[in-house]
Amino acid sequence: MAVLSVFLCSSCVRKEKADTLTYALFSYLPDPEYYQELIERRWKEIEPGIQLVRRDWDCYYDGKPEGIDVVMFDAVLLNEMTESGWIQPIDRNAVQSSEDIYPFALDGVTIDGKLYGIPVFLCGNFLIYDRSCKELAEAEHLTDFSKEEEILVINCEDSFNRPGYVMETLADMLGVANPSAAGNTDGIISLIDQLAIEAHKNDTDEQVAAAYDSGLGKGYVGCSESLRFLNSRLKDSDIKTISFSDRTNVLRMYTDVAAVTAGADGVRYEKALELMNVMADAEILSALAVHDGKPAYLLLARKSPYADLAKQDPIYVRLEQLAANPDNHVIIGAESIESKWSEDRNRP
Repeated sequence: MAVLSVFLCSSCVRKEKADTLTYALFSYLPDPEYYQELIERRWKEIEPGIQLVRRDWDCYYDGKPEGIDVVMFDAVLLNEMTESGWIQPIDRNAVQSSEDIYPFALDGVTIDGKLYGIPVFLCGNFLIYDRSCKELAEAEHLTDFSKEEEILVINCEDSFNRPGYVMETLADMLGVANPSAAGNTDGIISLIDQLAIEAHKNDTDEQVAAAYDSGLGKGYVGCSESLRFLNSRLKDSDIKTISFSDRTNVLRMYTDVAAVTAGADGVRYEKALELMNVMADAEILSALAVHDGKPAYLLLARKSPYADLAKQDPIYVRLEQLAANPDNHVIIGAESIESKWSEDRNRP
């Protein structure tokens, strides 16, 4: 009862005034400063009397978002966020133009009929490859390369990437989007290590893309945003999903979600909903996707921006196909994998 009283008092403190609103963007966007500029420019037009204050908060490392009204987090942590009581549900009717958001993305952040935020960005582990390489162009499974060595540039030893590859492998092996059962992935992980060009196993994702762009290998595993690091090989490259096992690929997307925290109430809660809709606005996302005339190759959770983006760069046709696949699922971390992820990210 004492804990409940403290929580209620804390909520009351933050609902009486809404002259400022605090928010945190996803830390790993290509250009968060430009995104902030777009958000705050729009906000001044619709709510000039409420100042926005941006806070740094990393959903993977920083724990409870104390004193922040709106956060953006990776839905892989949805269970942790909801079970810890750090975010609260919103009415689906509060999402502006919800029909413009891919249904799988909204469904993926819905638990027991309650929606826990607005999906904004999508991401995944894709195969980006040179179209001239017939083996990669025709491949459907990583195991198709079981006899190959050092064909791909892969950042496969990173403690952040590797648990993701394990999750991908388990999903494809078990045929379920968010596996909770344990499985032996040693063979696939060993194959990934075998396929990875040895000199670049420990590179950052940006360096992996840059190495491929310099002419190394026939392709690489990376997110769509990594295409912005390609220059010489961009026009001859394509992007696609690929199974991380010898079975059917379970189409899965990491999803970045804007959510209202448990501390926001009353007027502050309503304004937080308004800010979340600005963060997920189609015009703002379209502007963010092309900055200074250069595409960022973001995968957006909204449908409407893709048509115009494809006119600026044809590869957005492929990105739209990836985002629009009706078989997509939002990645929610399995408990055993989340535990391993926590061990890795807390390791010195």
